[in-house]
Amino acid sequence: MTEPKPRSTAGLRHERSMPRAAPLRERARGPWRVVVRESSMVPTIEAGDWLLVDPTTARWPRPGSIVVFREPDSDLLAIKRVAVGPGGRVDLDEGHLILGADEAWLLSDAPDAELLAAGAGRPIDSRRYGPVPVEALVGRAWLRYGPIRRAGLLDPDREPRSRP
Repeated sequence: MTEPKPRSTAGLRHERSMPRAAPLRERARGPWRVVVRESSMVPTIEAGDWLLVDPTTARWPRPGSIVVFREPDSDLLAIKRVAVGPGGRVDLDEGHLILGADEAWLLSDAPDAELLAAGAGRPIDSRRYGPVPVEALVGRAWLRYGPIRRAGLLDPDREPRSRP
């Protein structure tokens, strides 16, 4: 038996759309499967990886966790790593920023130089759109189930990117 493929959306594919602030009962129904289309999370997650997402996550998970969320600028689904959690401090060139109780700082894993060399441009993450409110959170990605050779749990204990 073959598994049906999720449908496409911007940087990620998902099964169906869901309102931003859907009740838990609605969130539990999906989207819970996504396939990655872009390479901003290389080497952790590559284009073509299929992920399971816990849509019942209502708060930002701990730093290091990988999350699916709606980009503030475009409302498209995206996947990034939580670099700094709610209430945390983000050091910037011009000083620092203290996040609100419902905000997180999300970053790509791929090095900027690698993305630029591949022609992908700079990653679109919190360095571009700032802190992300919890209302944009879709869920925590926790398992890669395809391709089979890369299947396994996504490690939330990997050291989060330290650069803002």
